[in-house]
Amino acid sequence: MNTVKGLSFRIADLLLVGGWSEAQSMRMAVHLDYGTDTEDYEEVLAILAADTGFCRWVMWREADCVVIQPLIGRSLRFSSVVDALEALEALEPSRRVAQTHIRATRWPSSCSGLT
Repeated sequence: MNTVKGLSFRIADLLLVGGWSEAQSMRMAVHLDYGTDTEDYEEVLAILAADTGFCRWVMWREADCVVIQPLIGRSLRFSSVVDALEALEALEPSRRVAQTHIRATRWPSSCSGLT
């Protein structure tokens, strides 16, 4: 018999993670009755890249903590969903700004050395 490892999230926490995901250009998916060979989870949140749909993190709640598991790497434990999201924000690399309007300040005066 499998042991129940992950519990359901509070509605407020689900709304918070969903809003945070949107603000980060990601999306959240809720997986109910998720399980492995030895463990069962009532609810698991997958945080996906909105453009590709690849899963970046999986989040679940245990009796005494919130756990985040990146796609590759070790799981991290936090006392609350707020603490977990703050840590994810710090771990997430800053978004690159696309340079679309680049103008040369001056053109080279000679093309010596070019054949």
